[in-house]
Amino acid sequence: MSLKLAVFDVDGTLVDSRGPILQALIEGASAVGLAAPSYEEARHIVGLSLVEALQHLRPEADAALIDAYAHEYKQAFLRFHADPDFREILYPGAEATLLRLKAEGWLIGMATGKSRRGVNRVLDVFGWRDLFDATYCGDDGPSKPHPFMVTENMRVLGVDAAQTLMIGDASFDMRMAREARAYAIGVSWGFHTVEELDAAGAHQIVHDFNELDVALNAFEARAVA
Repeated sequence: MSLKLAVFDVDGTLVDSRGPILQALIEGASAVGLAAPSYEEARHIVGLSLVEALQHLRPEADAALIDAYAHEYKQAFLRFHADPDFREILYPGAEATLLRLKAEGWLIGMATGKSRRGVNRVLDVFGWRDLFDATYCGDDGPSKPHPFMVTENMRVLGVDAAQTLMIGDASFDMRMAREARAYAIGVSWGFHTVEELDAAGAHQIVHDFNELDVALNAFEARAVA
């Protein structure tokens, strides 16, 4: 059977992190004296590495202020995770899809704008260390939409672009996949709209994990053929 690699974004694709991300951006901005962002502002920058995201969010801020904002954003997340009642929420069907892919012999990669600490936290919280074969994040190299994270997943796992698809909720994910010559599947339940995903070059857009499973099965049939 041919190798098949599914590379997943995390925030807005597997984990519904819209609330915590917005709250951390608001608290961080308040701590350094910047205007608090709206959700509409915030959703456009999720997926980029943190410093680049904050530069896009507040381009008027100098480098020192952006660094301070990034620090306060991280501190907000540490406070969230220190609260025993805090829970990160998976989108319905996310874990079932990952488990099915692993059982069926797929390789599973990660491409996320999170820090390495954030990746490790997600892997530990959900018990996913044995599910993911490779993980690349904002600390490892160029930010999305540069193809680095997808091409590194392919390289270390010995898979070529024709055997690889990228699943994500943001236009950055679609552009990254296209640059890596991988198949780009957009999901409509995250931060970016269907129209934005389509404009960024998504080969296909799905609206729930049942539809994603169908798309993965169809890709598997093409890859094996």
